[in-house]
Amino acid sequence: MRASLTVCAAAIGLALSACGDPANDDPEDSVSGSGIASITVTASASGSASDSGDSDTDADSDTESSAGSESAGSGSAGDSSPFKYDVGFPDPDAMPTGEDPCEDTGDDCVCTIPDHVPCDAGTSDPFNAMGLNCPGELAVSPSTMGSPAAIGVRTSFGANATFNPREGTSYAVIGSGLVSELGQQTPGGDSNGSPTFCNDGLGIGLGKNLPPPIKPNAVGGDCTQNPGLIGTGDCSGTIQGQFDQGGSANDYTELRFVLDVPVDVTSFSYDFAFFSTEWPQYYGSQFNDMYIGWLESEQWTGNISFDQMGNPISLNAGFLDFQDGGANLPEFTGTCMRQHAGTNWLTSTVGVTPGEQITVVFSIFDVSDGILDSYAFLDNFQWGCEPSGKPQTIPS
Repeated sequence: MRASLTVCAAAIGLALSACGDPANDDPEDSVSGSGIASITVTASASGSASDSGDSDTDADSDTESSAGSESAGSGSAGDSSPFKYDVGFPDPDAMPTGEDPCEDTGDDCVCTIPDHVPCDAGTSDPFNAMGLNCPGELAVSPSTMGSPAAIGVRTSFGANATFNPREGTSYAVIGSGLVSELGQQTPGGDSNGSPTFCNDGLGIGLGKNLPPPIKPNAVGGDCTQNPGLIGTGDCSGTIQGQFDQGGSANDYTELRFVLDVPVDVTSFSYDFAFFSTEWPQYYGSQFNDMYIGWLESEQWTGNISFDQMGNPISLNAGFLDFQDGGANLPEFTGTCMRQHAGTNWLTSTVGVTPGEQITVVFSIFDVSDGILDSYAFLDNFQWGCEPSGKPQTIPS
């Protein structure tokens, strides 16, 4: 369960933008409503007041063990450092300022995060699997696009616990190929250019037109500094360069939902992982499948999931922890990703305006061709109290 928080961060420099007008900071008002409670936390050191919600359930694989190994290809999944590869540090605008966010109000800084109880045990609903539309909680309006065979739910992946759920007992899966083939292990000596599994054409071609509200064009400025750019294109500027290399979107698949932001939160986050059979054959080429996490909001219109070098999530991003050139990584045992590559779990966080209506689109597609498939795992959507500013994606 996610606890509701009343936070006065007097000893950390993270400027929680949930601190609002002191005239309206009535502690009693912050706990009104069904299913909402709050506790007061004084943060004197870095840490977390959250429940990880991890689970070791396994309904799809006979090879998973309850204790996962931490091996990786080009990077070590067991590295205790919070950053890997070219991730870098978060946006300087969101770094600690050394100021007390409660100083100007004289009262507690209030951020009320709605309670959440996972509702994904045994589900086939990808939105429930992500932590959305649970009974008694905030309702969202969900929709899907693409082949139904490219959308699914999993409870595990590989031979260890690396890809266990981040929330509840399952997570959503979308792909540019059949999700049913994820559990088929690549045969020994399989061709990287024409894999036996996860190499399917779904027959869905969009050309250069991605579904609204997604706009590949970069806005040519900073949306956090110039609100007039919002709605004119991709505020991240991370989509157009790679998309233009290939020139067309094929086997497009998406999960989409529209929802109202709770009035006492200022951000949301979600966890995801990306995998592709295009590694190593087409690494660095125009045949480079893409994953996009699109947000349509008052503060940001564009991709929210990208690395610190401005690369969208693909084979070119800086998070490709698992590269199975030796066909021996336990993370990919019993799967079609044997001999191929993927990321570890990543977390994207973005600021939103309390009370606004937002649209979120999680999409994946082949670029240039319709073969050699890519997939994304999606889980643990949750509200938060992070400062506003540019979205951040870091290893979970």
